[in-house]
Amino acid sequence: MRDAVRSGPSFDVAVDAIERRGSRLRLLLIGAAQVAVTVGLLALIVTRWGAAPFVHAITTLPLWVWIVGIALGGLGVVAQALRWRLVAHEQRIRVSVGSAVARCWQAAFLNSVLPGGLAGDALRAADDSSDARVETGKRALGRGFAAVVAERLAGTAVVFVAAAIALVARSPLVAGVCLAIAVVAIAVAWRWVRLLPGRRVLAVVALSVLGWASFTGLFVVLIGALAPSVPAVHAPALAAIALAGMSIPVGVGGWGTREAAAGGAFALFGLDAGLGVSVSIGYGVVALASTLPGAVVLALRTAPRLRAARVARVRRRAGVQVRGSR
Repeated sequence: MRDAVRSGPSFDVAVDAIERRGSRLRLLLIGAAQVAVTVGLLALIVTRWGAAPFVHAITTLPLWVWIVGIALGGLGVVAQALRWRLVAHEQRIRVSVGSAVARCWQAAFLNSVLPGGLAGDALRAADDSSDARVETGKRALGRGFAAVVAERLAGTAVVFVAAAIALVARSPLVAGVCLAIAVVAIAVAWRWVRLLPGRRVLAVVALSVLGWASFTGLFVVLIGALAPSVPAVHAPALAAIALAGMSIPVGVGGWGTREAAAGGAFALFGLDAGLGVSVSIGYGVVALASTLPGAVVLALRTAPRLRAARVARVRRRAGVQVRGSR
């Protein structure tokens, strides 16, 4: 009798509920740890340099930096969207250019404000809305995640290859670590990218470089605006190292790790580390502003679903009341 209860449907439902609760708890703990990492790193920065880097970054930026920064951020989103479409096509997923850009902008916004920097991409992969059509229903969710993972790792590989090149002469050990990360990213992404024709593989690489160049350009612009004394020849390398730092998914929106990487990079090049922190903070603020169109996309895409959920909930309640009155 006891074995029958343990194997019955009620027992299975209870086990599923416990597993779901455990999964949610793990996600909350991971998110809390990532927030703690960001807060801890920023607290160390404030302890070392005070609030001066933050004040300098926020109060010194001219209007043209915001305009150029938002444009470069938008270019990076478009490059990612086009890269995603190429990889998704081989997974039998069809997304229009406009929808791909909208969903990547939404993902960029969520990645900037939620722990880990991956939540927006997870939603993009799992989204079953009508603007993404899967040719076959079999393993549709797996195909969606495969496409997003592959295109993100392609971009990650470029970021860490660039950082390795920037570091090789000044810190060979760290350069080797960056190169190893890039190799792992390429190896994992290749599982899906190899399905593309050679011409499309080159397009994925080119779009990854374009996306990296847009965000590197944004950091270089911030160096010019906030640290004009930095030699222009060093600016791309400093930007490459900072971008690699913010690509480590252990914080919120790259905050903390980016500032630590930027400060360390400036020090490696014989520059004031505090100035690097200030530039990185300015980059973070402008980059966040460039993702705000994604917040609009999120609102426009979420509102109809919330309305539909409310209508369904009202109808269910009405049905319960009708049955109860009988």
